[in-house]
Amino acid sequence: MEKSLKRENEDDNPTKSKFMRKYNPDFIKYGFVNGGSAAVPRAQCVECGITLSNEALKPSKLQRHLETKHPTLVGKPVEFFKRKEDELQMEKESIVSPTGASKCVLKASYLETRRLALGKKSFTIAEELVLPCAIDMCREMIGEAAANKLLTIPLSTDIEDMASDIQQQLIERVKSSPFFSLQLDECTDVTNATLLLVFVRYRMDNSLHEDMLFCRELTGTTAQECFHCIDNYFSENGMDWQNCVGVCSDGAASMTGKHHGVIVQILNRAPEAKWTHCFLHCESLAAKAMSEFQEVMDVSVNTINFIKNNAVNSRCFAKLCEDMQADHIQLLHHSEVRWLSTGLVLNRLFEMRKEVFSFLTERKYPHADHFANTKFTAKLAYLCDIFSRLNQLNISLQRRSSNIFVVADKVQAFKRSLALWTKRTQEKRMDMFPLLSEILEDFPHVNISDSVSQHLSQLAEKFDDYFPEDPREGHMWILDPFSVDPTANDVALPSYLESQLLEVSTDSTLKLQWGKLDLDSFWIAVSRQYPCLALRAVKQLLPFTTTYLCESGFSIVATTKTKAGNKLRATLEATLRVSLSPIPPRLDLIVSQRQAQVSYQEVKIKEEIV
Repeated sequence: MEKSLKRENEDDNPTKSKFMRKYNPDFIKYGFVNGGSAAVPRAQCVECGITLSNEALKPSKLQRHLETKHPTLVGKPVEFFKRKEDELQMEKESIVSPTGASKCVLKASYLETRRLALGKKSFTIAEELVLPCAIDMCREMIGEAAANKLLTIPLSTDIEDMASDIQQQLIERVKSSPFFSLQLDECTDVTNATLLLVFVRYRMDNSLHEDMLFCRELTGTTAQECFHCIDNYFSENGMDWQNCVGVCSDGAASMTGKHHGVIVQILNRAPEAKWTHCFLHCESLAAKAMSEFQEVMDVSVNTINFIKNNAVNSRCFAKLCEDMQADHIQLLHHSEVRWLSTGLVLNRLFEMRKEVFSFLTERKYPHADHFANTKFTAKLAYLCDIFSRLNQLNISLQRRSSNIFVVADKVQAFKRSLALWTKRTQEKRMDMFPLLSEILEDFPHVNISDSVSQHLSQLAEKFDDYFPEDPREGHMWILDPFSVDPTANDVALPSYLESQLLEVSTDSTLKLQWGKLDLDSFWIAVSRQYPCLALRAVKQLLPFTTTYLCESGFSIVATTKTKAGNKLRATLEATLRVSLSPIPPRLDLIVSQRQAQVSYQEVKIKEEIV
């Protein structure tokens, strides 16, 4: 052992060696290249990769290694060994080099991980499908060398690195923004854990941006715990409550409690902030007014539950629909927590009313006769029509980068439509409700105009209750500063801002930009000349109007946090941040701070692939 160590030391230090053999390029015909340095050359086999000592640089020893270790390669042409040399060099560059190719390998791993997160897929799919497919395609289309190079990509890249970098960029952006607004909601996930999800809207450069601020698991659902979670995040990241100008949430008691609700505690910390009750939530609450149509809704829901909640009934109903050649074979589940559920469920039930009647009659269900009653069918048709209109309103409110003017326009238009529909109903005109009109044409003796008129009036009252004020009032100058009279009574501005608005309204240069920029970008551009007036406008545009982003985020939680999702090598917050944030991670910076590591498990997986 001592002799061998001494020999290796002598090879590494030529000054202590009596004789140093040189590498001859002709040794490639034996399958060997220089695996050492120019000062201390060594023989390296291009097939097995083993490196021999300097003393082995003899044709006889190299020939003996080829014949004993790789007898099938004896007699191969020099071009064959040169191709092997190229492949060996590629492997050296991808694995050994601490800079160039190894960084590309690690960056490729991050790109693969981010794409899986954006696609809301489990990370295990990379090991089970993505990498094996990529290797097969590269081997077939490019060659074995390219396939072997893919084997160097580590599959255990930590998504936390990308999430941390995205969060760092986001915090820097929010802190550099003069003001920001929040959107928050809580929900129970598939594991019965209570999650608090918070989004932020802030100003950066020439526009307003939206992003997920954080997602944390709560130990309880009290208002105090929710607020402490947000407040602690602000403290940890150096965010100032004084810059918060808006907060949007639903009307849950823990959020809107008069004395200790989350909103009250936030407004105490952020004096300039204003609370916005989610327009989607308000619209959903207003739509619960059913008048005498409540009986129709109850019968419909009970019927659906009777068929859907029993496996035998569900299978028999599907078989009946197939025999009757129906367009659908299943009803839809009704859910109180989903915005569009009621309209979709009622429409499917109305379309399948004949199949439902046949099935309920066979089962001697108590409510079967209702589906043969023309008046009940007419009322069901009206509910389908009105909830279809409500769903259209709901969908129009579900959007990103929405502001108070956009949603207020939609709500005010619907309230006016309700007044118009009530007037037409009283005149016995039902053409605005297509399904109901079709039923009334087939059965002209059916008269439900009084019931419809009463329901529309009640619905209008509920919308007035949940949307009592027009948030656009006094702020129309923001929507169009060039057609508003600054001296009018509906412009609630201090005198010094009225003067600035007058100057803006007569500025022809700004008017040219008005048609080219969106609303928030325009006012940010105005801030260069009229900072005080533009600041007032931006404060009105910053607050969220719905919790749409939170609801969308919870839908992704339901997709991500499954049995497969539990295998993810990351926290839920990190996965959500990478999948939801529009901010790309700075991969070059991340890679420069890390070095690719391949685990034993990945080596085994790649051996199985090969």
